[in-house]
Amino acid sequence: MLSQQKFSMPTCAWHWEWVPPASPGGTDDDPWVAHLVEIYTAWMAEGLAAGRKLWPEDAGEEFPVTADAIGRTVAAWLRERAGQLPAWSRLAWGAAFVNDKPHWAPVPVVVEFRDPDGEDPNYLLERMGAEGIESDARKPVVEYVTTAAGDGFRLLALGRTPDGGGYGRVGAALRLEIPQDGDASERGVDVLLKTSVTDMGLMAVIGAGVEQLMQEIAAASVPPPGGGRAPLGFVPGVQS
Repeated sequence: MLSQQKFSMPTCAWHWEWVPPASPGGTDDDPWVAHLVEIYTAWMAEGLAAGRKLWPEDAGEEFPVTADAIGRTVAAWLRERAGQLPAWSRLAWGAAFVNDKPHWAPVPVVVEFRDPDGEDPNYLLERMGAEGIESDARKPVVEYVTTAAGDGFRLLALGRTPDGGGYGRVGAALRLEIPQDGDASERGVDVLLKTSVTDMGLMAVIGAGVEQLMQEIAAASVPPPGGGRAPLGFVPGVQS
């Protein structure tokens, strides 16, 4: 009987990193590119080994796919996207693991740091299109998020491209209240996050991934108890 069967839902965990500025020495001497190659070498070891076994012996050439090439391609793609952002924005990239195996990567998220536009953070709902935008197929689902450094929300909307393709529009915003060094006062910083996904499976888990990124940003924005600079530091915002 169905009631006697045991089912296990797949677990999904997220890993997030920032895309740093390019190294002056170029990609050959760039420690971040080497770091990305190392990550993809570990993540793809099993898949590449399986691919090599299936590669025909009479192909006339060696198996063409390498973790080094993929890692460098991903690094170049992320750097290109990060280089197009204004000074007050950064690019985060994530990887989603299903049952401890990497399944989606890289998932880019644009993170914008802004000076608050007034005391009321509700303007962020309008700025992120919480009531819907023209390309949305239906009204976004909004969920509120609480972090150790402030409150915010995330939303997911199903959209349609001009040619009829579907995608998930993901947005989030967070009003951080960051203690200032040597001062009992706090400074507000608004953080806006944006991405979109087309994979249906990724749509089901991207909300939780973006929320985890919000939590990590909040935790990294608070100076340590003994004083000093927060891990994330402060990125000057803009008014627009």
